[in-house]
Amino acid sequence: MRVMPQNHIAEDVLERYVMAKLSEAEVIPVEEHLLVCERCRQRAEGLDEFVDAIRSAATSRRAGAGRPA
Repeated sequence: MRVMPQNHIAEDVLERYVMAKLSEAEVIPVEEHLLVCERCRQRAEGLDEFVDAIRSAATSRRAGAGRPA
């Protein structure tokens, strides 16, 4: 796991974790860190909310694309 200077999870690693793009071997240290680090846990929660919002918007847009104006 790559960490930032203060021993926090690197942004790109956290993004891939939230998007379920890490291997099982990569997930384990990230989850262990999230158990003890409030800062990284909050960052992960924020990224998760952002990803959910983007997915929801994309789904709504696709659903609306098939409707006549």
